[in-house]
Order: sequence, then C-alpha cells, then structure tokens
Amino acid sequence: MAAAWEEIRRLAADFQRAQFAEVAHRLSERNCIEIVTKLIAEKQLEVVHTLDGKEYVTPAQISKEIRDELHVCGGRVNIVDLQQVINVDLLHIENRANDIVKSEKGIQLVLGQLINESYLDQLAEEVNDKLQETGQVTISELCKTYDLPGDFLIQALSRRLGRIIHGQLDQENRGVIFTEAFVSRHRARIRGLFTAITRPTPVSNLITRYGFQEHLLYSLLEELVNAGRLKGTVVGGRQDKAVFVPDIYSRTQNKWVDSFFKQNGYLEFDALYRLGIPDPAGYIKKRYKSAQLLFLRAACVGQEIVDQVEASVEEAITSGSWIDVATLLPSSLSVEDVGILLQQVMRSLNKSSSSLVFGDTIAVSEKFLSSCAELFSDLMQQKAEKEIKNNPVNLISEEDLKQASCLENSYANKKDKKDERRKKATEGSGSVRGGGGGNAREIKIKKTKKKGRKDADSDDESQGTATGRNKKLEFTFMSQEEIEDVLKTRLQDCPEELITEIAEHLRRPLTKTYQEVVRSVFTSSASSSGANRRQAMKDLQEEFSNLYNNIRLFEKGAKHFTDDTLAKHLLKTLCADITNLVFNFLASESMMTTENYSTITSEGRIKILGKLPEDTKGPLTKLHTSLNGKSIEDFLSCLDSAVDICGIMVKKGDKKKERQVLFQHRQALIEQLKVTEDPALVLHLTSVLLFQFSTHCMLHAPGRSVPQIINFLSGKIPEDQHSLIVKYHGLVVKQLTSQTKKTEHGDSDTKDNMEEEEGAESIRKELQEITTSIKDLVLRPRKSSVTEE
Repeated sequence: MAAAWEEIRRLAADFQRAQFAEVAHRLSERNCIEIVTKLIAEKQLEVVHTLDGKEYVTPAQISKEIRDELHVCGGRVNIVDLQQVINVDLLHIENRANDIVKSEKGIQLVLGQLINESYLDQLAEEVNDKLQETGQVTISELCKTYDLPGDFLIQALSRRLGRIIHGQLDQENRGVIFTEAFVSRHRARIRGLFTAITRPTPVSNLITRYGFQEHLLYSLLEELVNAGRLKGTVVGGRQDKAVFVPDIYSRTQNKWVDSFFKQNGYLEFDALYRLGIPDPAGYIKKRYKSAQLLFLRAACVGQEIVDQVEASVEEAITSGSWIDVATLLPSSLSVEDVGILLQQVMRSLNKSSSSLVFGDTIAVSEKFLSSCAELFSDLMQQKAEKEIKNNPVNLISEEDLKQASCLENSYANKKDKKDERRKKATEGSGSVRGGGGGNAREIKIKKTKKKGRKDADSDDESQGTATGRNKKLEFTFMSQEEIEDVLKTRLQDCPEELITEIAEHLRRPLTKTYQEVVRSVFTSSASSSGANRRQAMKDLQEEFSNLYNNIRLFEKGAKHFTDDTLAKHLLKTLCADITNLVFNFLASESMMTTENYSTITSEGRIKILGKLPEDTKGPLTKLHTSLNGKSIEDFLSCLDSAVDICGIMVKKGDKKKERQVLFQHRQALIEQLKVTEDPALVLHLTSVLLFQFSTHCMLHAPGRSVPQIINFLSGKIPEDQHSLIVKYHGLVVKQLTSQTKKTEHGDSDTKDNMEEEEGAESIRKELQEITTSIKDLVLRPRKSSVTEE
C-alpha cells in the first residue's frame, strides 16, 4: 500500500515537471487556425465560430448551453435571447433548437420560444389559482397575460384539466374555463331571475344587465326549460332577438289571439308584434295547423273572409258589373294585401278570362267593359265618316321617312336570295333577260293578287304591331282624357280612379276598332264605284304593260352604246315613271296619299315605303334603290319582284306588238320633226330617227348624247348625209354657244358684241338653209347602199 502511494506521488511529480517545462517547438496561433480550418474543410471536425471570432464551439456544446439556459429561465426562453448568452449566430441556435424539439417531446417551440413541460405545469397551477378565485377564466385573457397563442393554451390546459386545473372547459365556447361552483351559482341566478319574469323579455337585455356569460346562460336556460324547472319558452333560438316568453304570458297571449281571430276572421302581423311575438307568421302556422288560412304580406285571413270575397266577385262577374273588394274587408288591411287576396280569389274562381282587376282592389267583368266600349260605337261611326270626308288620306310623318331611309340603305347593301333563286329559275326556263336579240322579255307573274289581298287583310293587326310598334297609329280616335269625360257622363256610380283605369284599358282597343271602322267606311265608299275601280285597274295594267315594253325596247337601243349615259337617262325617266306607277298603286290600296304618279318624287317614294308592310317594303325598297344604279337589267329584275308582290298582270310582248310600237314611235317623232323649227330639236329628232332606220331599235336619248349617236351613224348612212349632219351639228353648237355668251354679257353695244351678233345671224341663216335638207334625210329618205348592221 505504501509502495503504491509512493508510485503515485512519483508520477505526480513527473507530471508537474512536464507541465512547467518549456517546450522547444510550440504552434503559433495562426498555425492553429489553419489546422482547424483544414479539418473543418475536410469535415473531420465540426465546430462553430463565436460571434467575436475568438473561439470555436461544438454543436453539442451549443445544445448543452441551450438546455442549461432553458432550465435557468424556468422552462421558457426566447431564441433571440440565447444568441447573446451563447455568442454564436442565430441560425446555429435555431438549428440546434429544432433538433432539441425533435429529440425531446417535453420541449416545444412556440412563436420563437422554447417551452418545456415544467413551465406549462407551473402555468396551469397559476391558472388554477386564478380560476378558483374568480370562478371562470377566459383563454383570451390568458393569451394577453402569457403572450401565447390561444390554440396552444387550449391544448396545453386541456391536458391538465382535472389533474392540475380543477375546472371544466365550456364545450360550446371553448374559450372559457369555469368551475363547477361557478356554474352552480349561475344556474341559481338564472333560475331565480327567469322564474320572476311575467312578460316576454329579450334575453340579450338580461345578459347585458346582469353580466351573464352568453353561451353558459343559453345552455343553462335550455337545460332548466327542458327539465320543466322554468315554465316558458325561448323564441328565436340563440340569437340577439331571442325572447323568453313565460307560460303565464303565453296563455294570456294565446287567449287574446284566439278570441280576436274568432271574432274578426283575420290576424294582423303588427298586432302580434305588439304582443311580443317576434315571428307572427311562424306562430300562426304553429298555432293553427289544421285551419285553412291565406297569408298576405302584413296579415293573415281565414277561410270565411275568402269565401265572402269569392261570392261577391262571382256575383259581380255573373251580373256584368264591378265590385271594390276593399269595401268588404277590414280597413286595417293594406291595398297590397287586398290585391293579393283578390288575385288569389280570381285564380280559385278561374275567372281571369272573363274579368280584370283594376286598381289592385276592383274586379271588373268583361261584360261591363264591353258595355263601356259600346258607348263609343255611335261616336266612332260619326268620327270615321267625318274623317273620310275631311281627310281621306293618311299623312306620313317625318319619323316614317327616317325609318324608310334606314330600310332603303339596308336593302341596298344586301342581296336578296329569293330574287336570285327566281332569276336563276327564270333563266333556266328559257326566258330572255333583255338584249338586242331574242324574243320579247318574259315576266314570270304569280297569281298572287288574291293571296296578297288576303295577306293584307289578315296582316292588318300584325302590321300595326310588327311595322308600327314605333309609329303612331294611322287614325287616333280619342285621347284618354276624352274617353274619361265620356265615361263620367255615362257611369255616374263609378269612382274616378276606376274610370281612369277603364279609359286607359279601352284606349288601345277603341283605337284599333276605330281603324277597322275607318277602313270599313273607306271600303264601302270605294266599293260604290266598283266598275270604275275595275276599269282603273285595267287601265293601270295596260299603262304598266306599255311602259314596260317601251323600256325593254329602249334597252335594246341603249345596248348599241358602251357608255352608260343612255341607261342612266332611261332609269331617270321611263323607269322612274313605271316605279311611280307601282308606288301609286300600293299607296291607293293602303289608303295612303294618292296623287298623279308622274309627280311623285324620290322623297315621296320614301314616305310611301315607310307605311308599307314588311313583306312589301323589301322588294319596293330594292326597286326604288335600283333607280340610282347604272344597269337596266338590275332594275327590271327588281321590277319583277315588285310586280309579284303587287299582283299587277303584265301582257307579254311579241314581235307583232314590237313592230307596232316601233312604227308608232317613229311616226310620232316624224310628226314632231315636221312642225318644229328649233335647230337643236331638229338635230336631236333626226339623229334618233336615223338611228332607228339603221338599227330598227328605238332610242331614248338626252340632248347631250346626240354627238354619240352621230358618231354611231358613221358607216350606217351615206357619207354625204353623215357629213351634212355633222356640219349641222357644228352650226347648232356654235349657235348655242353664242346664245350663252349673249346671256352672260347682256345687251351692250360694244364692238365685240356687234361682231358676235353678226356671226350669230350668219349662223342662223345657214341653219335655216340646211334645216330643210336635214329634215329630208328622214322625211324623204333615199335608198342607201350602205350595209345596215
């Protein structure tokens, strides 16, 4: 033993000498840093720099210091505070704290704070002390006190209920912890307070006045009511409008409601509100489950009142009179409720087709309305006869003109597929669509006259709705005020409100009937001269056929020229005349403005378009628009469609008829040429006649086209005749030019004017000498050796 101790003392002395001995080779601080850095880089050493950079700390040391600091701080420490104590970067502290939370179940990280179970137990003890003192503790107060989230506190405290905390958590409001003694005190207070209540009392007022915990009060109150300890009911559920109604009040209330309903047959919701019933409709349905009740907006009526109203309304309808239901019902019912009741009665009686409701409360039978309308029969007939006598036509408004212009533009920009199909079908059947050769132009006319009239008759009403929705009626019978005045003189016992409503209801039917009366009067006056109308129709068709055949023949002549001047002139003259003839025919058929068709202008046609039905307006709009074009072919195509709509029968031309027309036209021009001495007119007529002699085609040309005709005649007539007519044309131009200059400068006696007068006189003499020769080219033609083309 002594030897062992001796050996120990010897070793201790050697160790002491080794410690105090000076070493010959020592590592410098820089070498140590490089060695540690190298080891860290090769991951052979895991250490962390301190914030001041003078020390290295291992992760295990950081974890140890965190646990020590958590213990020193009583089980709750902020991670930010640990940075100052451990002196390393916050990132390393957070990483080690997370590792600690994962490895140890008793430590939690909440809002950047480490909390262990010992701290939570201590917190639970403090909460228990406060709970025993006050009887209840709210989680919201604890959140403010301990600066912890509510869900975390509820979870932590729930695990310690019954063990550390002697209380219970409200299951409906988990934000409150209370003791059993607290609940017992509340139960006693609630029992005493609600036992003393004798009238309906809002629960919210009691909560505010006596400081009850809301959810606890509702729970205890429901428990006491269900157990029968409190005699009453809670109406309105757990809401701000919840009302406690004691049984004694309910019995009195029910007695009053039953008595009132039995005596009056209805119940007002406002009266039940005043009795303290927050949901009158629900109360009535629950109270009178088996009774037949009609619920209105502000009241409820029994079957007796409904039966009484039904009987009165049915009697009024049967007798052909009217009845104000408001006079049969209590005055406390609003007009709206009376209207709802009346509508329900009308539905139950199924009398909606034989009666109407005016002013929400008055039921009026159709018989009564018909009798009111009959009061105007004589006035209507007298007014219609006066209207036809004084104003037999219907004037067209500016609004109609605007609408017709819009329709014209829309139809001008859109191709009608129906016309295309009709055109293709006609071409396929062998008809000729104009031209210099071929037979006479065929027109496919459908027998639509009767159908058109039938459609016109059947569409009178639809025309007033479809095409006239935005237009005033053609003839106005009476204004609403005038109708009211007539009704007041005939219906003495009707209230003024009813008369106003009846007048408003009758205004449109009376106006519509008046239209029919006017049409009937007009038709009867027109039918008195049926023979004249038939003759007029025959004359119209004859005139239309003549114009149509002339246009076709003139079209052949115009085709010899490439310029569209002749086509435009034909469109502005004869084509416009035949268009006006169609428009005038439709205007007279529709009782509109009728005038001499030759005086109808473009604006007049647009006015007439605005009054036509939709099915007629389309083709007629296209026809009107085609007059502004350059193609006779397009115009004739549009004319075909318009003729189909109008039902005008056209006589188809033939070769014999064409020869007659050509001969008559030539003779008319020759007769005019014989009597005229105007050089310009002589030149015009001669050119046209020479053209007809050479081509056997009629020509409808303006004066400005004479040079073109003369150029065309070159080679068609002998050279000497052509030279003569060219010379005559030059003299006519000179004469017209000198006349124009004279008109511009006036009758002054200057030297220049005198010279111009002398020149004009010489031109006039020369024209007089040649005029006879020019006329003889046509009046005394000689056989030409030039081949006619």
